[in-house]
Amino acid sequence: MSVPVPARGTPPISATRLRVGVFLILLWWIPVWLAAPVIGEAFGLDVKNVAVALAVVQTVVGALGTLVAGKQITRILRGVPRKQMLPTVWRVFRHGSLDG
Repeated sequence: MSVPVPARGTPPISATRLRVGVFLILLWWIPVWLAAPVIGEAFGLDVKNVAVALAVVQTVVGALGTLVAGKQITRILRGVPRKQMLPTVWRVFRHGSLDG
């Protein structure tokens, strides 16, 4: 199996950014909006407005995570055959480098 090497002039693959992106995507999946009644009552706010605000913030967090992780995965894909994509992304996520 060949190890992909980033082309000259392209930024290196960042395992930290990949991990942060995946973490933000996981935060996106947590049903934070369920806390709206508790937050609304604690601060004297309208529960519907709090739920909408939480949903908007959560969507922005998920979109940001997708953007951050997606950029790193795109850089990995440039030098890897499609069949090796998932193992390579997993290796970068776990070990922090392209070479296992």
